[in-house]
Amino acid sequence: MKKTIALSLAAALSLSLLSGCSTPTPAPSAQPSQPAAESYTYADTVAWDGQYDVVVIGFGGAGAVASSTAADEGARVLLVEKAPEGEEGGNTRVCGQMFVYGAEDEEGTYEYYKALAGQHEIPEALLRVYTQKIAHMYDLVEDLTGIPQSEYHDWTGTLLGGMSPEYPEFPNAEKISLNALHEGYSDGYLWQTLRALVTDRADKIDVWFESPAVHLIQDPDSKTILGVQVERGGKILNIRATNGVVMACGGFENNEEMVANYLGLTDFGVIGGLYNTGDGVRMAQEVGADLWHMEAYEGIGNVAGTSIAVPDDQHASIYSTYLMSSGASIVVAGDGNRYFDEGESPRHGHVQLGDAWVNIRRPLRSYVICDEAVYTKSMGAGFIPEYALNIQHASSIAELAALIDVDADALTATVERFNGYAANGYDPEFGRSAATMSAFAGNSFYAIEANANILNTQGGPRRNENAEVLGLDGNPIPHLYSAGELGGITAFQYQGGGNIAECIIFGQIAGQNAAASKGELGNYEAAKPVESNLVYTPGVESDLGKGAPQITLGDNEYLGSSPNGMGGNVYVKVTMDGDKIAAVEVVQHAETEGISDPALAQVPTAIVEANSTEVDNVSGATITSKAIKEAVADALSQVK
Repeated sequence: MKKTIALSLAAALSLSLLSGCSTPTPAPSAQPSQPAAESYTYADTVAWDGQYDVVVIGFGGAGAVASSTAADEGARVLLVEKAPEGEEGGNTRVCGQMFVYGAEDEEGTYEYYKALAGQHEIPEALLRVYTQKIAHMYDLVEDLTGIPQSEYHDWTGTLLGGMSPEYPEFPNAEKISLNALHEGYSDGYLWQTLRALVTDRADKIDVWFESPAVHLIQDPDSKTILGVQVERGGKILNIRATNGVVMACGGFENNEEMVANYLGLTDFGVIGGLYNTGDGVRMAQEVGADLWHMEAYEGIGNVAGTSIAVPDDQHASIYSTYLMSSGASIVVAGDGNRYFDEGESPRHGHVQLGDAWVNIRRPLRSYVICDEAVYTKSMGAGFIPEYALNIQHASSIAELAALIDVDADALTATVERFNGYAANGYDPEFGRSAATMSAFAGNSFYAIEANANILNTQGGPRRNENAEVLGLDGNPIPHLYSAGELGGITAFQYQGGGNIAECIIFGQIAGQNAAASKGELGNYEAAKPVESNLVYTPGVESDLGKGAPQITLGDNEYLGSSPNGMGGNVYVKVTMDGDKIAAVEVVQHAETEGISDPALAQVPTAIVEANSTEVDNVSGATITSKAIKEAVADALSQVK
């Protein structure tokens, strides 16, 4: 069972380790607030520890776009993130890195997305804004990133063509395509680009890592959001946001209780980031926000969004699912019976039910049952992660059933029926394609625990076309905005690339509107004003970018760096032996664990063996591979 990740990060980072290395002092322009003698507002009754124009919660794709947009509008921004540096980025960091595009056809894109929603009502003004921008996504992305459209890659008709478009039967589907900033995918390139929007504006955006937002601060009379309570360095800080707060802190896929209550799943694995625990949902509820789309979620991979079970602190592996969809391989419940067509090509975890595509209902337990041929092929291809849980092996199906506590007669009968279906080329139970079925053979069989995977949830506070969060009365909660998967627009069926598009589109809208100057607050007399010591003001403290590592270099040792890692700077130490590269060591980085590990392990060795940086990138870790090579080249440039 997936456990809620503990996120008490208060003691994880002492203030002595933050930039400046000492207790920050107020900026010269910061003065304690002095409420007017004749009148004051609720904001004057709060002891503020800091003040910014805008506070953005969550450093993922939506948060990066919202922060940079607000900064470009002239706002001084604080971006708070609960993850440590190097693990920020949310789902944007680990997703396929692709966005949807509507071929400049606004009406066609609108009709396609209207069909995706089915009978779920999405306000027309909101859907119009979203789809109008999707129709012109190439222009929007080029303006945002500076990367020319000539470099974009359309995945239609390629390996990922099944999502380009994902619902070809819908009106105007031919106008919908899945695209990336370059030919690669799932390589962190988009995240690196969006992250740079923040790091390039470090003079206008302060970033705090390991600093989760815990509560919104709200005027009890007007319901205006005045700021955010942030847990940092073991303290709770009240940070004033004079113009607005943007919530971009993702969904709740890592919160076991919310997943059980809203999605009905009690056994699942998480594909994306491991820090989305529903904080935004909770904080929004506290200030009276209306929630929507709480039952909507996406899976990924074959076999209806099913993955092999892994430990709670590991990402579920989508690659592991391919072994289940072809050959002598089936998925059974705890009663020993199959419960869906394993060979069907799902749509982000959705399977066809009549005239709709839906998430399937899950039993209490699920197991992949396969023969030696499928297991060996899957292991050889790396489809079964080394940290997979509960893999059982036996010389008979009956013996295998005993190992997983499944009725032997039932499982044996299921396998025998499937063998007959494979022989006859017809599956009367679920209609599985003959091309995906092979009879079980030999006397070596495997059972692997499996469960539902969650790519992301869509639910959260309802938003309008201005990215304003709406209250239970349908009216905007003043000064509160949202973007990204927290309260996402998807209510029913999902088109690949839509979440990234939403992060960008509503990140921009939220950033623009949050940055705008707001009117005066009303008078407040129910509490007395207090003085505030504004220690944390723009430019005083930011965790962005670790400096160069403090290491002692010996003879023939050189320190090189590249700013182009997936998580920022990558530093290497290169040791020379005459004109030969004797050793390469990555001494500091903020790359993504799991995704970047192969490059960190293989590229330095390859450089030494080739005595050159002209070595192949590691597939799936291209960004990190290139950064290591650039850092080594930087070190080599120092060799006399």
